Amino acid sequence: METIRPILTGFLFFMFLSLFSQNAPVTVASKMINPSVGGFVVVPVTVSGFEDIGSISLILDYDPAVLSFQSALPDAAFNGFIVNGATPGRIIISWYALYGISLADGAHLVDITFTNSGGTTGLTWSSADEGSCEYAKYNNGAYTVLNNAPFSDFYINGLVISPGAPLTWAPVISNASPGTLDVPVKVNGFNNIGAISLTLEYDPSVIAYQDIYISNPDLAAKGTWLIGSQDAPGGKKYIRISWTKNIQLPPLAPVNLPDSSSIVTLKFTYTGGTTQLVWIDNGASCEYADGAFNALNDTPASLYYQNGLVTGQHYAPVTEIPCITGIAGETVVFPVKVYGFSNIGAISLTLNFDPAVLTYEGISAPAIPHTWTIDASGVSGSFVFGAMGGDGFSLPDGSILLNITFVYHGGNCLLTWNDADPVSCEYAEAPTFIPLFDQPADHFYVNGCVGPAPVVNAKIFLEGPYKTLPGCMTTELNSLGLIPHTQPYSFAPWNYNGTEHVNTVPANVTDWVLVELRTQPAAFSIIAERAGFLTPNGAVTGPDGINLLSFPGIVPGYYYVVIFHRNHMAVMSSNPVQINSNSNLFNFSAGPSGNYGGTAGLKLIDQALNRWGMISSDAMNDQKIYVNDYTDCWVPVFGSSKVYSSGDFNMDGYIYIDDYTDQWVPNFGKINSLP
Repeated sequence: METIRPILTGFLFFMFLSLFSQNAPVTVASKMINPSVGGFVVVPVTVSGFEDIGSISLILDYDPAVLSFQSALPDAAFNGFIVNGATPGRIIISWYALYGISLADGAHLVDITFTNSGGTTGLTWSSADEGSCEYAKYNNGAYTVLNNAPFSDFYINGLVISPGAPLTWAPVISNASPGTLDVPVKVNGFNNIGAISLTLEYDPSVIAYQDIYISNPDLAAKGTWLIGSQDAPGGKKYIRISWTKNIQLPPLAPVNLPDSSSIVTLKFTYTGGTTQLVWIDNGASCEYADGAFNALNDTPASLYYQNGLVTGQHYAPVTEIPCITGIAGETVVFPVKVYGFSNIGAISLTLNFDPAVLTYEGISAPAIPHTWTIDASGVSGSFVFGAMGGDGFSLPDGSILLNITFVYHGGNCLLTWNDADPVSCEYAEAPTFIPLFDQPADHFYVNGCVGPAPVVNAKIFLEGPYKTLPGCMTTELNSLGLIPHTQPYSFAPWNYNGTEHVNTVPANVTDWVLVELRTQPAAFSIIAERAGFLTPNGAVTGPDGINLLSFPGIVPGYYYVVIFHRNHMAVMSSNPVQINSNSNLFNFSAGPSGNYGGTAGLKLIDQALNRWGMISSDAMNDQKIYVNDYTDCWVPVFGSSKVYSSGDFNMDGYIYIDDYTDQWVPNFGKINSLP
């Protein structure tokens, strides 16, 4: 930010290179050190140089004796992203679209969850077949396969190791002030440890060790520390750290600590300047042993020991805007979150977007003190925000600084922080208003995106209102004006708190339904619910009665689809269904093979058309058709006319004997298998 010319020159040089060398993104499978054995391990796959990509093909191999694939969560920018882990030991990733997507360097392309059985396995990108790992760039309807040779430069393999030595890291401390400075040494995967040996290098002209430390209480109670400093090459110094479990009878148990625990905090005096905190591992100088004093694997050292930094430089907060989904014609709200937001006295932010996709509406800034002066404006493709106050303020990490509201017109676009000049994106501390360091910009300003919401494309019929001639459901409740304008699933057993409401029920509607998405068959895995309408031809729609039912805010992927109706048994897809902004039709009415539980909850209602439907008369909606559906729901309202009632099993608005004889009696005793 402070030096414009080198940044601009570098940008132009990059653009020149991109015209002549179409390179694939660099794709990195992460290295996971000492994750819990028997639990889940989430492996991020990150990318850099990911620009205008329209097609992805990747194969990642691993040892199935160590890991078992569970699930995958792609970046929210993607619709139709496919991760196939059906073959043990191999993950196949594919995606394509009729547009290009760009991601910030370091973005998570996909997070892959495994069950960890213990041991060591590589996460290896397959180069065995041409095209097994490949990217294509989208450009005006054409796809260009991008260069990825040499292969190892573009596909960086990962690793899972457990058990091994703990991950040990020294802190990064900015804004250090002269005086006493605490330097905690923290760990992850600290399990069954009986001995520690560590060596940390630092610059004594920047910090001086006070020969004082504070031990973790569990380690202090079970062992003995030896800590001191000594001269090191190049005018540096070492802190030598050792701890050994006390040997006694009966033997003390080895130590286990929660992740992010501090094993010891070293006391220094900070005089000014910057020093790295570097772990020196030449064998025994950095080493852990288990409870039986056997040395634990810590090779390569860079995976187990992460260096730190101490500096007086003041850093700007990290500012991020998310990727979200939207419904065309409706407003979308982007929360702007901040991290490291401390003693800020002035703010300047500029955000660029595609005006064909978004129109700026306004902001709310509840976290900013009311005494501050705030100015916000949006023009075509750009949002500018400025704020200043006499007193600085701080926020906890993850706080929402702003909520920016746009009207979403459809399509995809990035929301990009613009730090091309000294004032477009900048923070200043209070009370001096000195600008805070924020380079490189993409480390401090995290971009977002917007795209169409995933939709459920499903077809189902209700037995009650279905007529074999003309082969569709009736709209009698609608013709009588009985269908409520607000979704009717807000009470038990559904307790859905959605706000779906219409001023007028569309003419071509049979009734409301409630649609649920689950990541597993069990009900605890519900991630989203939406109420919509069911049309006479079995289509599930949004509240407009035309467009498919959308699910803003969920990540496209594979989900079990569940459909509820207020007096019919529910249905659920027998397998996960791909849900994205262009979902394919899932037709429950085609037969029981697509329904979880088969004929439990689904019934042949039109033999001539081989059409299946949800079973009528479950007025209690407990997935059983018993006497209480008759006694508690039909009997009390028998003889009523022009009513919207769960006892109206055939959904004609009248509760007469045919509801009992034609609907409840044939279905009495049926039980659904919905989890």
